[in-house]
Amino acid sequence: MKTRDSSPPLHVHVPETTPVHVHLKRSQKSCTAKTPQMKIKEVQIKGDIGNLRARARSRAPWVPAPGRTSTRDDAYKWEVLELLAPHRYIFHPMLWTFLTFYIDKDPLFLTSHRYNILHVIIRYTTNVDFHVSQGPSYCLEIKPVSHAKPSLSPLQLTDLSDEDKQEQRMHSQCNKYRRKIDGLMMDVGSPKNYVRLWKKERMMEHQSECLSACQRVIDEQEEELLDANKELDLREREKISIQHSLRKRGEAGYNSAYSGTLHGERHMLLRKLVEAEFDGVAVVTQLTALNESMGGVKKDKRLSKADAALLSRQQELLTKKIETFESTNHTLQELLRECHEREIESLRTSEQRQGLLKRLADTEAEKIHLATKLNNKEKEASQLAVRLDSEKDIVKTTGELSKVLESTCSQLMVQLRSKETENDRQAGRSKEMEQTQEQQKEEIQALLEQLKRQSKEDKESLKLTNQRQRAEHSEDSARHLSAQMLEKETELAEALTSAESWCTRHSKEVTVKSQLEVEIAVLKNQVSELTAQIHTVEEKGHPEREGLLDQLHRLTSDNSSNKLQNQKLKITLSAAEENLMQSQSEAQQLKSSVKKLESQVENYKRKVQRARLESEEYCLKLEISEKHAQGMKADLERESEQVRRQLLGRLKELEPLPERLKRSELQLRVAKEETQTQERRNTEQNNALSELRHKVEQQGGWVETFQENHFLLVEEHNNLQQKIEIIERKLEGANLQNRDMVHVIGKREETIHSTQKQLEERARECSILSKQLEQAFKDGQREADQSLERALFKERSIQTKALDLESQLGLRKTELSQLRRSKEDMELRFQNQLKNMKERLEQSDSTNRSLQNYVQFLKASYSNVFGDSVLSSSLHTHLPI
Repeated sequence: MKTRDSSPPLHVHVPETTPVHVHLKRSQKSCTAKTPQMKIKEVQIKGDIGNLRARARSRAPWVPAPGRTSTRDDAYKWEVLELLAPHRYIFHPMLWTFLTFYIDKDPLFLTSHRYNILHVIIRYTTNVDFHVSQGPSYCLEIKPVSHAKPSLSPLQLTDLSDEDKQEQRMHSQCNKYRRKIDGLMMDVGSPKNYVRLWKKERMMEHQSECLSACQRVIDEQEEELLDANKELDLREREKISIQHSLRKRGEAGYNSAYSGTLHGERHMLLRKLVEAEFDGVAVVTQLTALNESMGGVKKDKRLSKADAALLSRQQELLTKKIETFESTNHTLQELLRECHEREIESLRTSEQRQGLLKRLADTEAEKIHLATKLNNKEKEASQLAVRLDSEKDIVKTTGELSKVLESTCSQLMVQLRSKETENDRQAGRSKEMEQTQEQQKEEIQALLEQLKRQSKEDKESLKLTNQRQRAEHSEDSARHLSAQMLEKETELAEALTSAESWCTRHSKEVTVKSQLEVEIAVLKNQVSELTAQIHTVEEKGHPEREGLLDQLHRLTSDNSSNKLQNQKLKITLSAAEENLMQSQSEAQQLKSSVKKLESQVENYKRKVQRARLESEEYCLKLEISEKHAQGMKADLERESEQVRRQLLGRLKELEPLPERLKRSELQLRVAKEETQTQERRNTEQNNALSELRHKVEQQGGWVETFQENHFLLVEEHNNLQQKIEIIERKLEGANLQNRDMVHVIGKREETIHSTQKQLEERARECSILSKQLEQAFKDGQREADQSLERALFKERSIQTKALDLESQLGLRKTELSQLRRSKEDMELRFQNQLKNMKERLEQSDSTNRSLQNYVQFLKASYSNVFGDSVLSSSLHTHLPI
């Protein structure tokens, strides 16, 4: 049994028109109980002592950063809550939660621009007027209001649980959408993707630069090939002209020399043969004369002095004629040998000429073959240029596709951001709805608790007091409860209207989301198609690049082989030229050869001048190309710097995004904690509602109207459950669609990874191509340097040849002068020898005459002394001799 002192505060039902004036007595035990006037005074005193200064704001309430709190705001917040805590039973539970929530967020909430709205809400819900005195300090004053507006439609309890469930589901669905959108943001809108796109752009630019460098190298090689073709044509013409001139000169010189030599040899042979014939005839005549003289001597059998003299003379003449015949025969043999040797040499020279002609024909055939190869290479170079143009077009298309992808990504980012903002708004609205529902649930729980307390108190009071007092108290409590129920019904009607409005808005937003998802699906399909096109382009470009690389290798190998062949041909041509020069130098020993050599020297000098001019032109072209390359490099560097600056600006713009995301995550965490607390409160309110229902069933007849309302609420609850089931089905369909979207996004991510891998492979291939192109460029520079060195070497060799020819001319001139001198000396010697021979012959003739005279003297003396026998014997002895 409880006493009256421990009873709860009294509830009185008074009509709205009658003013209320209540006197309360303070009990001895409950020292904490105070009158409203004392509470108002305490509030005023605390407001004056606290000197709470608040700044009136026109903007939204400031929310401090996570981890940082203001001590002044905390003090103000706790002071306001302490001031309002004693008056909690006056406030509606929903209003109390609303006030605590917003004061916790913004301690200066009552002083902000939303104070008028709060003032109106408090006045119409609690019949109490709150007034904040303006001035240097804001003071909160609570004053009762004499009149209140009539209440609206009754409250329906079934709406609370249905709306709670529906809002919980909507909140969970919104959280799922947020997570998916965050995942998409992390996949699409992160700075890493921007960096990857930037790297892809740089790779594409690098590929385009490599292709342009390839085209430049190919153009330079084509120019070099054209120059080489021109040089080969000029050399072929020069060689053809040299061959014709050599053939003409060789034929003319050989024919003239050969005809001259043959004519001189014929004359010499004829002379020698005539001389030999004459000598033979003379020998025959001498022999006949000797025979005749010998026959006469045989007939006479006596030798006279005249006969002996004739015989001796004939003998001498025979010996001379025989000697001359032998000399002529010897000279004839020598001439015949010389002619035979000359014929052999002529045959050898003819064979050599035939071999040289065959070599020249072979070289001409090789030149024709090389010309065909050069034509084929020119065709291949043209094909390579066409392929390079096609690759450039492909690179341009890929760049355009990358730009389109960037634009689509930016559009998706904008759409995602707009969706995020909408979702945040919806989340805020759902939070507000949840807060209102929690406040309503708290109010219902408070009412149920009050009813429980009242029922207990009524039971105790009925046991202690009379039946009249019980009836009065029950009537008063019933009236008060009916008034409170009417007020709650009005509040629930307002909440239902707001919930319906929120449902309509949510349906609209769901439709908008479905449209956006369809648009996202279309965009993703476009992205997949673009990626497929990029894959096809890359697959097509890969074999073409491999073919181009193979062709480049082949061209380099063919160029090296052609260079080796050209070197060999140059060596053979130099050897042939040397042989021809030797043959010319050997054939042309006279002044005509000297004049021709001088003319050739002049031609060589002209060629040297031409080669110098060509080398200077090549040097100028190389300088111009180097300057052009430097200018292109500078332009490329400028463009790269501009792109870097743009990308750095984008990165700077994207730097505050992670901080914003962190803030939004912290806000979401705070909201989740609040939702958890509200869910706990909802559970407590449900328990309180169950207890209230039991009490209402005990009271019976007093709460028939409440039961009717309850049945209506149950029916509405069933309707709402059916609606919730329909919404759940829709949500399941949306979840299935979201799962499909997740699968599609995963597949697209896989395609994106594959494209990234392919792009990396392509970048590697481009780096390899760039290295090869650099090597080709270096090889081209080396070849140019080698060609310049060769030209210089040719100039030096030509100069050395000219100097050698001049020295040879000087030597030949000195040799001619020496030969002339030696000839004159030989002629003088021969003349001297002839003179000496004549003198010796005259001396020998004189000695022979003296000897003949001496012999004749001896014969005469012998004949006189010895007689004819001695003469005959002497004749016999002299005849065989």
